[in-house]
Amino acid sequence: MKVICIDASNKPAKISLDEWVEEGVVYTISSITRMGLQPNKLGLKLVEVKLTEKSFPYEFYDADRFIIIDELLKAKKEEAVVEEELELNIV
Repeated sequence: MKVICIDASNKPAKISLDEWVEEGVVYTISSITRMGLQPNKLGLKLVEVKLTEKSFPYEFYDADRFIIIDELLKAKKEEAVVEEELELNIV
């Protein structure tokens, strides 16, 4: 599954820059899990960038930092339809 990073802010100091995600970049999810220390949160492991032992205790990227590409495309299509409807009402 492909996702795009929508929030790369507030990088934990313990995670090195070479293991951090970049806003606007597309990533591939290799696994999804519930994050034990953060209730009701999902964590992602990614193919293109990985958290290693040097970023311990961090093992996953917070899923809230990403949006699934399919959902983004669907939202853009819905937005386009709304714009067309508005233009028709004005005419």
